[in-house]
Amino acid sequence: MGFNAEQELGNSVKSFLRIGWNDGRTATWAFAEIDNTVSAGIRIFGKSWNRNADNIGIAILSNGISSGHINFLNAGGYGFMIGDGKLPNYAREDIVEIFYELKILPSVWGTFDYQFVGNPAYNADRGPVHVFATRVHIAL
Repeated sequence: MGFNAEQELGNSVKSFLRIGWNDGRTATWAFAEIDNTVSAGIRIFGKSWNRNADNIGIAILSNGISSGHINFLNAGGYGFMIGDGKLPNYAREDIVEIFYELKILPSVWGTFDYQFVGNPAYNADRGPVHVFATRVHIAL
């Protein structure tokens, strides 16, 4: 089950709030092992700094898994993405992300992205982890 709300806060600012939940009783085979999540963010478009096609965004996320999912892992179960087989120090996975997307050419955009991940894969013994990424988007 999921909920998504988006709101424009003027001509060049958009915000979002997303909430998701499932019971954690079904094996995960796609995307990520998340049984409950909440995220919020804001995106600011570059009109105010004369880069109309550019934008910057920041988001915060908090993901969790159900008690049944935790018990499954602690009993030796293996998660598709989490791996482990034990999860002795469960903690919510908290993420802060910031990115900048810039238009390089008429059909080419580049994005620089940073994520701070606290308690990666729900394990308080891990991390935090700093993730840096770049992306190129070409429209044909």
